[in-house]
Amino acid sequence: MDSKEIALLKKIRLETGKKINTMFAGEYRSAFRGYGLSFDSVREYIPGDEVRRIDWNVSARMNHLFIREYIEERELSVVFMVDLSGSTDFGVSRKKKEVILEFLAMMLYLANMNNDRVSVILFSDKVEKFIRPGKGRKYVLKVLDEVIKCSPESRGTDISSAADFMQRVMKKRSVVFVISDFIDTKGDYLLRMRLMSKKHDVIPVHVYDPVEFEMNFFGLTEYLDLESGKTFLSESIPAKMKLPDTGEFDSIRLRTDQNIEVPILKFFSKRIKAG
Repeated sequence: MDSKEIALLKKIRLETGKKINTMFAGEYRSAFRGYGLSFDSVREYIPGDEVRRIDWNVSARMNHLFIREYIEERELSVVFMVDLSGSTDFGVSRKKKEVILEFLAMMLYLANMNNDRVSVILFSDKVEKFIRPGKGRKYVLKVLDEVIKCSPESRGTDISSAADFMQRVMKKRSVVFVISDFIDTKGDYLLRMRLMSKKHDVIPVHVYDPVEFEMNFFGLTEYLDLESGKTFLSESIPAKMKLPDTGEFDSIRLRTDQNIEVPILKFFSKRIKAG
């Protein structure tokens, strides 16, 4: 890593540590619950208990009704699919890539506090790196180092290929954060995300710079495509463009010119109310 990357990583670690408080940790825990139940104990039946929870073997031995008690399996499998394509280098206030890294750092720390198992897929128009499942503080620091050190071989975007890879390697039901600017012209990524959502809990995290969608330029203007490296002249780009589509999924939208905490907490709150 060069000196700028090291400084950025230190800054993000420091700021993330300050922002992670009991409110964030509690909201995360409430928003993302375990997917399974494990047997805990039996107790005597109380009128009003669900009949289907009666343990008939124990009841027969004790000549009295007993029900089975379960506890929620808290450990989650969390997957972060992280877009490292060329377009994430854009940003006026700050680069989209910096916002992506800040969001990733915050969620990694929250997952660590909740003892969740985390996997990371770094992608461009192909999978650049797969960081295998792990947990713990050392793992979090390793992931952040790996992400900031990763120099993508490609600069394009193909969310579909990353989604296909994710479904091949992750057999356990997982919470999947797709963190991208969603500037993807290679395929129908929404279809792949819908296929993923049949098994996994898919959450798009759309990172964008408002300048991309409110271009107040007049006359013939030269543009640079950060993914292809090509320049082009145009005077036909509309003043306002629509944000990329994230379909029917509940999404987190993060602007490069605003703090990320408010939209994250709003998303947590919405999930808690819905669930």
